[in-house]
Amino acid sequence: MRRLKKWPSDPLTAFFRLAILAVLAGGCASGSRDAGGHRALEGPAMDLAQELYLRAESLKTLAARGAASYETEGRRRFFRFEAFVMKPDRLQFTAFDPAGRPAFRLVAADGRLEGLIYGARQYFTGPASPENLARFLPLNLTLDQLVALLSGSITRPLAAGARTVGGNTELVLIPAEFPEDENEIWRLRLSGGLDQPPRQAVILSAARGPANRPNLSLRYPTVRELPRADAPGLMEPFPASVEAEWPREKQHLRLTYDEISLNPPLDPSLFALTSPADFETVLLP
Repeated sequence: MRRLKKWPSDPLTAFFRLAILAVLAGGCASGSRDAGGHRALEGPAMDLAQELYLRAESLKTLAARGAASYETEGRRRFFRFEAFVMKPDRLQFTAFDPAGRPAFRLVAADGRLEGLIYGARQYFTGPASPENLARFLPLNLTLDQLVALLSGSITRPLAAGARTVGGNTELVLIPAEFPEDENEIWRLRLSGGLDQPPRQAVILSAARGPANRPNLSLRYPTVRELPRADAPGLMEPFPASVEAEWPREKQHLRLTYDEISLNPPLDPSLFALTSPADFETVLLP
C-alpha cells in the first residue's frame, strides 16, 4: 500500500480524461442575451431554457456504450467505453483495450472514489474531492456536479436570451451558479424556434465562454429519438455522437454511442469496487 504523489500519465488515462470531459460538456449549458443584447429573467427564451433544464433534471440514470477517438499533439487514438450514472453522486466508467478487456475502471459513490488500472494492477481509493477528481479531470468539480453533467443535466439558468440564426435559434444561458463569469456562459444552437415543445427540442451545437472566443466547442452530428425506460411511449432527443474541441489545448474528441438507455433501473452494486488480492492499493489524499 502506498500514497499517491503523482498520477501516472499513461495513454489510457489520458483517453479517460478526455472522454469524461466530452461527456460532461455534452450535458452542460449556461449563459444568455436576447436579440437586443439584454439578459432576460423571463420571456420565451427563459421559458425554453427552464424547460430544457427541467427535462434534463428528470433524467436520473443513464447507461451507455460506445467508442471514443481523440487527437492531441498530432496523435490520434481510439478506445471503447461503458458508463453508468445514477444521480446524485454515483458513477461507473470503464475503458476497454483493443481486445475488448477492461483496461481502466473508475467508480464514485457516497463521497468516495475508487478505481482499477488493470495493466498496472493497481487499486486506488480515497475521497471524491475536487482535488482527487482533478487527477483525472482538469476541472474543479464536486462529485454530484460530475454525475449531474454526465447524465445530461444543464446548468440552472438565471437569465436567458435568444436570436434567430439561419432558421435556427441561438439560446444563450447565464448560469445561476456563476452569473458573473463570462467563461461559464453557454451558447446553444437549437433547431427550430422558441415556440417548439421543449421535449422535442434538438441541440445542434454548443459553445462555452466569451463570444467568438469559446474555451470549449461542441457539435452533435447525430441525434436520435430514444425511449425513456421510466415513461412508456415517451421519446426524447439524445446525442448519438458528440464532437468536442478545446481550442486552447488544440484537442479534439469524438464520441459515438452504440447503445444508450435513458432512466434504466440500475443495481447499486455497480457503484462499488473490491480490490483484487494481487493489486497494489494506492491511497488518494
